[in-house]
Amino acid sequence: MCLSIPYKIKKILGRKALVDDYSNIERTIDLNLLKDLKVGDWILSLNNMAIEKISANEADEIIKLYNYE
Repeated sequence: MCLSIPYKIKKILGRKALVDDYSNIERTIDLNLLKDLKVGDWILSLNNMAIEKISANEADEIIKLYNYE
């Protein structure tokens, strides 16, 4: 089973983004599957690829469900 992880976009670098997760660990995510993303947006990532843009409320609910807080 695979889980998608919520990340907040901190910086966009072409078609990649520097993102921050629930524990303040930064990583680079590929953005090729999504359009119109900007700094501050929340995305779901699977295998280091952004697969869906989500709201901050959705990200918060997912983080709570994963019990990362």
